[in-house]
Amino acid sequence: MMKNNHGHIVTVASAAGHTVVPFLLAYCSSKFAAVGFHRALTDELAALGRSGVKTSCLCPNFINTGFIKNPSTNLGPTLEPEEVVKHLMYGILTEKKMIFVPSALGFLMVLERIFPERFLAVLKHRINVKFDAVIGYKDK
Repeated sequence: MMKNNHGHIVTVASAAGHTVVPFLLAYCSSKFAAVGFHRALTDELAALGRSGVKTSCLCPNFINTGFIKNPSTNLGPTLEPEEVVKHLMYGILTEKKMIFVPSALGFLMVLERIFPERFLAVLKHRINVKFDAVIGYKDK
């Protein structure tokens, strides 16, 4: 890709790479790292003049993969993998840097950067993220 100055790199992150969710500490941390990697890679490619190598970061809400048991949120139903792939492909074809699924998540991430913590606490309470368990998580 670098030699030919052509290609597209997709980083698979999550909405949890932009905001924290209680009881998903390790997951959120790894997704924050993925988002940071994407941003650094994008800037590095620009600094190297590799405008032909495109980047996108996929940041979906809960996907029906079985990783999290019974997820729910007021942001909409759990996403099916095929739906997320459609959004990803559209994002690649339109050269979007951040692909939020559903797209309203992008707006919420902007709010998280500009509003105070007290407002965000109320907003997160209204969004009402819930799940029964993370597969592989054990109580101590």
